[in-house]
Amino acid sequence: MTVHGRDAMLAPLQDALRDVKADEAELHVHRRRSAITRYAKNEIHQNAVADETYVQARVVVAKAVGIASANSLDRADLRRLVADATAAARESAANADWPGFAGPAPMSEPKAYDAETARADARSQADAIKRITAAATERACRAAGTHQIELTEDALANTNGVATYAPSTMAYLRALVTSDTGTGWAEDLGWSARSLDPSDVAARAIEKAGLDRDRTQLVPGDYEAVFEELAVAEVLRFMSLTGLTGETLRDGRSFMKDRFGEQVTGPRFSLWDDALDARTLAIPFDVEGTPKQRVTLVEGGVAKGVVHDRQSARWFDTRSTGHAADPRRYSVGGHAGNLTMAGGDAKREQLIRATGRGLLITRFHYTNTPDPKRATMTGTTRDGTFLIEDGRITRALANVRYTMSALDLFSGIELLGPQRLARDWWSSNGMGSIVCLCPPIKVARATITGSSPI
Repeated sequence: MTVHGRDAMLAPLQDALRDVKADEAELHVHRRRSAITRYAKNEIHQNAVADETYVQARVVVAKAVGIASANSLDRADLRRLVADATAAARESAANADWPGFAGPAPMSEPKAYDAETARADARSQADAIKRITAAATERACRAAGTHQIELTEDALANTNGVATYAPSTMAYLRALVTSDTGTGWAEDLGWSARSLDPSDVAARAIEKAGLDRDRTQLVPGDYEAVFEELAVAEVLRFMSLTGLTGETLRDGRSFMKDRFGEQVTGPRFSLWDDALDARTLAIPFDVEGTPKQRVTLVEGGVAKGVVHDRQSARWFDTRSTGHAADPRRYSVGGHAGNLTMAGGDAKREQLIRATGRGLLITRFHYTNTPDPKRATMTGTTRDGTFLIEDGRITRALANVRYTMSALDLFSGIELLGPQRLARDWWSSNGMGSIVCLCPPIKVARATITGSSPI
């Protein structure tokens, strides 16, 4: 992969903003180069590379905002883009709550970037996949999945003097292993390809596929449960979308509404958003050019705060926390996309041994929220659901449906494992942008409302 670099990304933006006839103007460019290798039945069947550039211009005339977008960094194209946004602003109604664009501020250096990962090629991806398929073949199993390497570059300039740039990289490897009786899932995620462990991914998926046989149905009810990191990340995603932003708070949809300073979960649950943590996938500024900052959301079970972009900060007479999100995907009001949940030191085996009779849940699939104000979610398990009896896995279960408030779930945390980088199923498939540093957990109660046919 080829990195364009700071000058190549920023200089055209700054040039196009010179002599703009408007109150304020801004240009933001997001470049994404993604190389993905897909495999099935122990063989690679597709390599694909996409290199996309998205540029958005925002221009303000008398508090009216005009927006235009394009995919070119050519200086003449950028000037036309700014002119189009200016024309749109002159035809738009004023926004009385307009907060103005960001001004210059100290910015942290990018942490989630690895030059070697940016240069990775299809051969290195194939080598990692080969280690998984070889292990699956040895166990008479079939492996399928993806290996993705991604490079992004973001640059933003505005007429207030902001001029910032950051690159980032991402490496992702997953395996769905199928045996004659069942399936097992495992994955690894990081900003460096060196951090991925194909052998460990293979071993975890193969182990679960081997255990997944002679499934039985589970009677609906309340059970103890061990949630692995992917399952926890799914719960955190819905907490983020339904209750941790200025928009949901303003609209009365947030479970944090009128509860700051109150206990909303058990004392073992703490959550914050921190894009500056060197372990996560992020850049140090948001799409408005505001520096990102750590925001404590829940501490010891007590509601502490939500994240804000510039618009929601205006609504609440506060400052942006650097959480403006891609407007093509999210509405105004902030987006908590780099969640960190406090962990512990309990190993997976300890979580299982601490369970009298309950479930081990690997991940969820197609989750929804029927009651956002309670952070209630419902979804089905997949690729690794097992019954635990007297501290050991005794048999495989048919996939179950879980319906419960995340607040109630986290009120019952009994043990926490170490944090690991994980994404929910939607974000891993490009339909969201939430990354979690989260632990596996053992909880006293998970409510199972149904079971699929065996």
